[in-house]
This record gives sequence, C-alpha cells and structure tokens, in this order.
Amino acid sequence: MSAYVYILFNKPDENLIIGVTSNLLMHMHEIKNKLTKIYENEFSTNKLAYYEKYNELDEAIIRKKELDELKKEDLTSLITRDNPHWEDMHNTILKIWGDSLKSNNIDQAT
Repeated sequence: MSAYVYILFNKPDENLIIGVTSNLLMHMHEIKNKLTKIYENEFSTNKLAYYEKYNELDEAIIRKKELDELKKEDLTSLITRDNPHWEDMHNTILKIWGDSLKSNNIDQAT
C-alpha cells in the first residue's frame, strides 16, 4: 500500500502543516471540499505545497516525524527546491491520476 507525506500551506512561508495519508488524492479532495474539519481554520490551509510517496505507511510516518523536527526555514527550502513558485500541486496530482486512469483503460482495451 502506498503512503504519502505532504505539506499544506495557505500562503508561501506561512502556516505549514505536515501530514501522512494512504490516499493523497482522496485526502486532498476532502480538504478542498471541506469534507473534513482537520484543517478547517482561520488560515484556510488547503494548498498542497509538497509531497513524497512511500511504499509503506511506516516509512511515511518516519519521514513525517523527521520533517516535524525541521525548522520552518528548512521546510521552506525543501518546498522551494521542488515547487519554486509555491503552486498548489493539487492539480498536478489530479492530472497524474487522470493520466494513470487513461493509461490503464488503454492497456485493458488492448
């Protein structure tokens, strides 16, 4: 089972939230549509800044704990390295998921 470590933000370099999930796409859907009260706060922290994929949930939990120990400046550097413009990566994961579905449908049709 895959697992993901992710970092959410509301504005660049502000209110970063680190989490773990086994289904990043569904989790982001819940956050974006306010189906969960987990991140419902005055800051509207619902933009995906960064994520990492792991094969096992235990690996993701260990990584989350490592990220929790980092200073905010280090987290900001990590995000900026892969997402320099602090774009909401939600659309990126939607596209990856959509492309994966198309590819699987094509493979099954042949």
